[in-house]
Amino acid sequence: MIERFGKRTAQIRTAAVVVCLMGGTLVLAQTTDPGATPTAPADAQPAYKPLTGEDRLNNYLHSLYGPMSLVSGAASAGWGQLWHRPKEWQLGAEGYGMRFASGYAQRITRETLMYSSAALLHEDNRYFRSTDTTNGGKLKHAIMSTFLTHKDDGSTRFAYTRMGSMLGASLISRTWQPNSTGAVSSAFMNFGTSVAVSAGFNVAKEFLPRKLRFIK
Repeated sequence: MIERFGKRTAQIRTAAVVVCLMGGTLVLAQTTDPGATPTAPADAQPAYKPLTGEDRLNNYLHSLYGPMSLVSGAASAGWGQLWHRPKEWQLGAEGYGMRFASGYAQRITRETLMYSSAALLHEDNRYFRSTDTTNGGKLKHAIMSTFLTHKDDGSTRFAYTRMGSMLGASLISRTWQPNSTGAVSSAFMNFGTSVAVSAGFNVAKEFLPRKLRFIK
C-alpha cells in the first residue's frame, strides 16, 4: 500500500511538472513585457543557417562524448541514488555505477533516435539563444524551445523528433530496468522528467555567460 502510494505520488509530481511547463509555455507565448524592445544582445546567435550532413554528425558525436554526456549521466545517477531508484540496485559505488551506465545508455539511445529522425524530417534541434533583452522574454524563449524546433528554411514547428526521441528512449530503457522501474508507467514518468530536465538546461543555456555554456 505504501509503495503504491509512493509510486502514485511520483507519477503525479512528474505529470505536474510537465503540465506546468506546457501551461507556462502557452501563457508566456501570449504575453509580452510592456515597453520591451526586442533588440539582439551582443552575444546573440547569428542569422540561422541550416545544418549540413557534416554538422549533424559532429553534433551527434559531441552529444555522445562531449562534457554534457558525462554531466547528464552523473546527474541521472545521483538522482537515482537520492531516491534509491530502482530499489534493486543497491546504494554505494556499485549502485551508482549501474545507474550511471543506465543513464548514459539512455542518452545514447535518445541521441541516436533524434539524429536519424531529425535528418529524415529535416529538423534542427540545436538551441538558439533569444534575441530578446528582457529576462521574461528570455525565459519564455527557453521554455518554448523545449517544444519547438527549426526546419531547414528557418521556420519553427513542434519538435516531433525531440519529443519522440525522449519518449522512445524512455520506453526502450525499460528493457534493461529491473521490475520496480520496468513498467510502461515508469517510462512515462521518465519521459516527463526528461522534458523537465531539457527545459532546465535550456534556461541554463540562455542565461549562463557564453564562456560557461558548454551544454549542447
